[in-house]
Amino acid sequence: MSGSIVVLTPNLCGRDGISRLARLVTAAFKRATVLALHEPASVTQMGGAAVRGAGGRSARFAAAAVRAAASADRHTRVIVTHLHLAPAALPFVARGASLTTILCGVEAWKPVSRVQRAALNRAALVAISSFTRGRFTSANARFASRAIEVCHLGVEPSAGPAREADGPPSALIVGRMARDERYKGHDPLLEIWGDVAAAVPGACLRIVGDGDDRARLEQKAAALGLGDRVTFLGGLDEGALQREYERCTAFVMPSRDEGFGFVFVEAMRAARACVGSRGAASEIIVDGDTGLLVEPGDRAQLLDSITRILRDRPATAAMGARGRARFLQQFTDGQFRERFLALLPVVS
Repeated sequence: MSGSIVVLTPNLCGRDGISRLARLVTAAFKRATVLALHEPASVTQMGGAAVRGAGGRSARFAAAAVRAAASADRHTRVIVTHLHLAPAALPFVARGASLTTILCGVEAWKPVSRVQRAALNRAALVAISSFTRGRFTSANARFASRAIEVCHLGVEPSAGPAREADGPPSALIVGRMARDERYKGHDPLLEIWGDVAAAVPGACLRIVGDGDDRARLEQKAAALGLGDRVTFLGGLDEGALQREYERCTAFVMPSRDEGFGFVFVEAMRAARACVGSRGAASEIIVDGDTGLLVEPGDRAQLLDSITRILRDRPATAAMGARGRARFLQQFTDGQFRERFLALLPVVS
């Protein structure tokens, strides 16, 4: 692909979804320049990408974008991984560069500002799920008639075959425990877990993640008398997280507002059945085939689905095997690259 590639992103090196998206996008090209708002200036290289971190300083980030734009031309491609940064791409557009902005999660489900709208009007738009595309156009009626392509994300295939689950029946949830992200589903899981354990003897809930809401959730679990039926594991490195996927009977995250859901794909990679809420998860989980989907906020349905999936372990293992096959067919990083590159505007 001729011309230079510039990626504008809030983060690149973190474990959050935007960082993972930025790495997926950057890896799609042999060489790229990445302007990363929150990365320190000491981060200068990642693979084939030259990284310019702004240390969290918006003015420094904007200045770096203006400097980089000075050498841009019609052969330059600019890819923005978070719409809040789209205005920083306008200097590139003024030099004739092509612009693609990726619509991700909750930040794309709100009315955009005037300057953001001006930048998006000049961009090709790509959403990470049909659900996100729908939420974006619902909040921004001006874009309802625009072509917005959908490009599902992907993760690296595991090195070896998936392992069979062993030990007591268990469900795993992976996600930040943050006061501003209570939509992930930790609360309803804790509230039904006593009933799950009564219906499925020995059933335990294992919770991976950390954040400023963890202490409240731990106190809630204690107040509900859940004892050792719920385990908070904190943040884990990649190896330990993979072992948790392999240990669990099923993965459960009844999130109301997920833009995509990397964690569902990771669970499928490990051949684990998934329980999720209808929304973006419906584009990953095939209801009744690779897992179960529940209506957001329906506690009775969530209880029934988790009970079913923990009770019938042979059927659940078969769901997981089908989920892994679906992962290999649809959700690897290589398949993301093919989808994404095919959507980019042609640069003459």
